[in-house]
Amino acid sequence: MIGYWSLLVISGCYSFTGAALPSHIRTISIPIFGDESRSGVPQLRERLSQRLADRIQTQSPLVIEQSRTDANAIVEGVVTAFTEQPSVIGGATERATQNRITITVSATYRDLVKKKTLFKENFSAFKDYPIGNNSARLQAIDETLTLLSENMLNKILSGW
Repeated sequence: MIGYWSLLVISGCYSFTGAALPSHIRTISIPIFGDESRSGVPQLRERLSQRLADRIQTQSPLVIEQSRTDANAIVEGVVTAFTEQPSVIGGATERATQNRITITVSATYRDLVKKKTLFKENFSAFKDYPIGNNSARLQAIDETLTLLSENMLNKILSGW
């Protein structure tokens, strides 16, 4: 039992050390993402941009730089799609009981020092919620944004 708890504590403390990052990339700029999704969700692009910045600050050695001219790298993105559709159909009623929110983002990560694109990729994440529950819907949107920011951070920090 002690081994299990030790493993649990150790795994909860894990974060990226930046060993995989090129040594010349120490700062990053994250301008507010664009939004072409027509979702109508207030501040969707701002929330995603901030979520990514928060993840980078807490889980990487990179320093957020407000000015893109002073940054070593930049992540730019556009929310390209926001869909909300039934995901679970009830057996007896044959009506939807849950909806799925899916958000897709096109992101580009560029090395401004060496002037090259490190990746240009689409990221997509989803979360289900019970139909008719607006607070669960808002929570599903937030959780989807968190998943997207985690996926983007993993891509930024990997592949070297």
